[in-house]
Amino acid sequence: MASARKEKTEVQQVSGKLVKLHTATAHDWETEKRIHKDFYDDGTLTFFWRAHTITALVIFSAILVYVTLFEEPSLDKDYNAKRGLFAICLAFLLFGVINSPDGPFIRPHPVFWRLILCMSILYELALVFLLFQDVSDARNLLRHFDAELGKPLPEKDYGGNCLIYDANHTNPWHNIEDKLDGFVMSHFVGWWLKTLILRDWWLCTVLSIMFEVLEYTLETQLPNFSECWWDHWIMDALVCNGGGIYVGMKTLNWLSMKPYHWRGMWNIPTYSGMLKRVAAQFTPYSWTDYDWKPTASLKR
Repeated sequence: MASARKEKTEVQQVSGKLVKLHTATAHDWETEKRIHKDFYDDGTLTFFWRAHTITALVIFSAILVYVTLFEEPSLDKDYNAKRGLFAICLAFLLFGVINSPDGPFIRPHPVFWRLILCMSILYELALVFLLFQDVSDARNLLRHFDAELGKPLPEKDYGGNCLIYDANHTNPWHNIEDKLDGFVMSHFVGWWLKTLILRDWWLCTVLSIMFEVLEYTLETQLPNFSECWWDHWIMDALVCNGGGIYVGMKTLNWLSMKPYHWRGMWNIPTYSGMLKRVAAQFTPYSWTDYDWKPTASLKR
């Protein structure tokens, strides 16, 4: 009897852990909202805490009435199409800012983060639309918004003379100075931001190295991917990318943000176990058992 109770207790503990595992997320924002109840109008900026739905409706309707009745119509189809798309986007953003739910961020104001969410949705919809166009039509469409698009850009060859110290030149360090352009800072800032998203130095380092390998494979098609070995592995991978990853991890530590660990499969000791884990990735995450009891009664 005691062993049966013990076994039942262990089963309940295991099932409780599984339920906890299956329902766990990176952060339980709903619990956070319930804990922090100090998110309210303190009376100092009451105007900014109200929805103002009627005011927004009146102003937007007045703009539409003005365009319809008082504005001179234009015969420029391109101009009309741009304004029509802008009006559609403005209407969607206005609706989303007023009606979309609040996210986890409060400062500077929840409305700001609602606007960011709605703008992200519009951007994603635009990318989905471009996906169904051919290359020439997509480029012509984008040229309606920026006439400078569609023109070939000058390609810079970062290879060529790979001497770190060129004694035969008036400036022996000219090769290094020539490669210190805007991409140095973009590499550093980019990997800092990627680290804030991925939160794992191991995965960021692997991606950084693999990107340099990818540049090797594509340098025959893109001349600016042709770089000296020290540009690939010292300036890019070690200094810029590595520095951005290091600062990103320090930023996570300073903000007390939870790091992630993306290396779970490598803890499996056998290759067969790794293969099973890869195969399991394409199966349901969890199963819900239900006993239909088909023989419990004659009616069943």
